[in-house]
Amino acid sequence: MEQNTNSQEDDSMVTNSKEKKRQTWSRPWDFYMSSVGVSIGLGNIWRFPYMCFKYGGGAFLIPYLLTLIVIVFPLMILEVSLSQSVRKGLAASWATIPLFKGISIASAMILFHTNLSYPVILTWVFKYLVSSFSSNLPWMSCDNEWNTEHCVSLWDPEKQYLDETNNASMIPVSNVTNQTGQILGTSSAEEFWNYGVLRISNGLSEIGRLNGELWSAKVIYVTATLPLILIIIVMVRGVTLEGASVGIYYYLKPNMTQLENPEVWIAAATQVLYSSGVCAAAVLTLGSYNNYHHNFIRDVTMIAFSNSFASFVCGFAVFSTLGSMAFRQNLTMNEVVQSGPGLVFIAYPQALAMLPLPQLWNVLFFLTILLLGFDSQFVYVESFCAFFMDSYPRLRNFHKYSREIFFAVCNAGFCLLGIIFVTEGGVYVFEIFNTFGTAGWSVFFVATCEFVAVGWTYGADRHWDEINRMVGYSRIRFVVTLVWKYIGPAICMTISIYYVTAHSPLSYASYVYPPWAQAICHIVATSSAMCIPLYAFYLVVTSRKPWSQLRRKVNTEETKHENIICEEEEML
Repeated sequence: MEQNTNSQEDDSMVTNSKEKKRQTWSRPWDFYMSSVGVSIGLGNIWRFPYMCFKYGGGAFLIPYLLTLIVIVFPLMILEVSLSQSVRKGLAASWATIPLFKGISIASAMILFHTNLSYPVILTWVFKYLVSSFSSNLPWMSCDNEWNTEHCVSLWDPEKQYLDETNNASMIPVSNVTNQTGQILGTSSAEEFWNYGVLRISNGLSEIGRLNGELWSAKVIYVTATLPLILIIIVMVRGVTLEGASVGIYYYLKPNMTQLENPEVWIAAATQVLYSSGVCAAAVLTLGSYNNYHHNFIRDVTMIAFSNSFASFVCGFAVFSTLGSMAFRQNLTMNEVVQSGPGLVFIAYPQALAMLPLPQLWNVLFFLTILLLGFDSQFVYVESFCAFFMDSYPRLRNFHKYSREIFFAVCNAGFCLLGIIFVTEGGVYVFEIFNTFGTAGWSVFFVATCEFVAVGWTYGADRHWDEINRMVGYSRIRFVVTLVWKYIGPAICMTISIYYVTAHSPLSYASYVYPPWAQAICHIVATSSAMCIPLYAFYLVVTSRKPWSQLRRKVNTEETKHENIICEEEEML
């Protein structure tokens, strides 16, 4: 992927006679590659497998694909078309619908939550990556300083048990039992995750001390290329393991009774929105660098397919190794491992320890996650900083290196605020932001407002007329506008209401968050969602403009036609 040196320049390039024209991608495929870089990340290889495992394997895939087609694909078209039509960033794009400009503030808040919590996952990955270079993998033994007296080593001859072929078997991840059901202890893989990496406390009220090893790993604000080849390598190795078919069968064969559980549908919809980057301004910001006539519908289609394909491949890689573990231990898939954020960090290292040259396979696996996270994190930081530089142009003019200074200040701020995530109780704080800050009812509320803003306030047909001028494409007009006006807002608002009224209380492993912590969860969610109605109320109260000008900027069409002229000049 190649792009202009400053292709992801700040979104504050306000077009006027004294300022340079906004940067554009140097090649037609740059937007697609950049969007794939942000959409294919930890949401695919880390979050998708444990969500899929938690909600019934194959049953999870059905609502996942339906949500992708019915909600996310039309929403991506909406966001990219909006920013490409005005060729400006987050704030300026939603300013074309003044009454809903608060969406840009809400998206910036979601980016803020993401930039706080997302790097923490990379610190865990970095810890595992460094540990993978050890001659003796630390999650394979009980000879480490963090191990307890209940630890059972993966290869401890005194505590191993033999399977039917009289070969030493891998032990389960949680409570380790022998073939008679006698509990032997806790696996060394789980103890490494809980005590070697997290150094976990007893709950949210016990934040504890700073984990120095994780803090030193927070230097992750760099970029990397898309390492899909590494995912494929790990997947191929996983499906060739003995017993891998057990996990693949669980993964692909849906348990239809699970579809009666509304939380399966909610979780699937949440996962698609989380991994695609919609409502978090990332794809919208990248779309603002497209030429006016760029065929973004083709790109959006491929982005949605690539994102789903990556999740599907990652699911194969994880479930095949879990199936091998279940086969060797003569256990069911539900017994072999507990679902949760630590699924990849507990089960996979343990499964890879069964392979020849386990250090090599662990390095490949965690390097894959790290590189995937780099691409996404880079765009998240860029999009967040661009929002402020777009809203406050002085931020890019106060110094020769004003852009670099502002980015450095933002990154330093994220690191300082993120210290709490790398304490002994940090994983409990992380779950709050992971469930309510970057996902949850607030994101669906923002999606509802986006549908209403374009579908009703601005006008779905009016906006599609603009799309037709941009790319000359109208074959899916009826379906997409139907989603914008009716299906999308109805589904997203229903999910938001369900989250608030009927969703299960937040928990981590066996720890259920107390009522005061549940209140914090909703405060985090409200911090982004409430930006939209509050800004609308402020605008209605303070503005003297007529209602028609609050719905649409009067100079919007003029600005768009100026963009067309700029494009024609570029072509000449």
